[in-house]
Amino acid sequence: MCISGGWRLLAAVLLLCTLMPAAWSQEVRTITLGFTGRLSEPITQSALQGAQLAIDDANAQVARRRLPWRFQLSPQDDHGNENFAVNIARYYVKEKVAGVIGPWSSDAALATAAIYESAQIPQIGFTATSSQWTSMGNRMPFRVVGGTRELAATLAEVATRSLQGRRIFVIQNDSAYSRALADTLAENLASSGQRVALARLQVGRRSTDFHAAVKAAAAHEADVIVFVALYPQARAFIDEVNRSRTKAHILLTGGTSNLSLPAPLEVRLHVLEYEIARPHCPQWKAVTHAYQRRFGAAPTTYSFYAYDATSVLSAAIIQAGSDHGDKIATALHRMQHAGLHGTLSFDATGANAHPRYTLWRYQERWQAVEFFPAGSTNARHESCN
Repeated sequence: MCISGGWRLLAAVLLLCTLMPAAWSQEVRTITLGFTGRLSEPITQSALQGAQLAIDDANAQVARRRLPWRFQLSPQDDHGNENFAVNIARYYVKEKVAGVIGPWSSDAALATAAIYESAQIPQIGFTATSSQWTSMGNRMPFRVVGGTRELAATLAEVATRSLQGRRIFVIQNDSAYSRALADTLAENLASSGQRVALARLQVGRRSTDFHAAVKAAAAHEADVIVFVALYPQARAFIDEVNRSRTKAHILLTGGTSNLSLPAPLEVRLHVLEYEIARPHCPQWKAVTHAYQRRFGAAPTTYSFYAYDATSVLSAAIIQAGSDHGDKIATALHRMQHAGLHGTLSFDATGANAHPRYTLWRYQERWQAVEFFPAGSTNARHESCN
């Protein structure tokens, strides 16, 4: 009996020794993703919350698959400044983050590109739209929204065809994004085949006084005023054109539809946002409800863009089965990801392979009036499910 009991004990010990390495190998490992932007601004906070929602979804997915991972965000405030962004990039390298959601601005993206490339840390841009960023020969930058080239081409089409503009006035600022967008827009207008009288005016990137700019547009007798400065400047610009009661069509770019607008609004206001028609993407509605339950507020367009950026990055890590940057980048280049605004895929440079835009018009509320490219209301909408 004693001998039999001893053998049982020995067998139990041997079984435990066999199982212990397997248990150790299943120890949960945290995979950290950076998030960088001007965190003091409410609009950036809404984007951070969209990213956090995607992290929650990614963690639910790895739990279902019984993978020994846990995703987390490491947000850092770059104050909208390139020098802060460089310091944050070096910090992320030291902390060995698996990837970065951002940088927020094109200036920051260009300033930090070499650091992330050297460290093999992928970045998924969702607001940095400079086409130059994904045209520098680097392998780590990716962008879920269209670049300045695609945006400028669509703005030119809207200004000349949709709004029938022939005397166009462009207001830009001195940021890399705004300069590139204004330059490319001017090139597209010149090659549009339309007889367009174009004038431009540049303001500082922190300017909130647009009286002189609107006065110059009036002197140009503009029938379309295109505002390609930064989102934080848009409200002050709208207030100024509203006071002027200009008869020109006002065309703005991404983010403006998030603003609370003055009443009454005396101008004809349009905004070109990056997205497919929402009714064709049921996932958008589900994410909206989840966001409202989680954060007690309505999401912004930036919430959706950040959600897409975070979800495609976490999906690439899961697909690669690794947090090594080179393997993540390879997975990203191969992905056909079901995003909130249609299928997300990247071209060889990391740019969005099929950017889409919606033109919204304000008439007491924002209404979608046109989609670009033509037919994109139904483009691949089955991948939104």
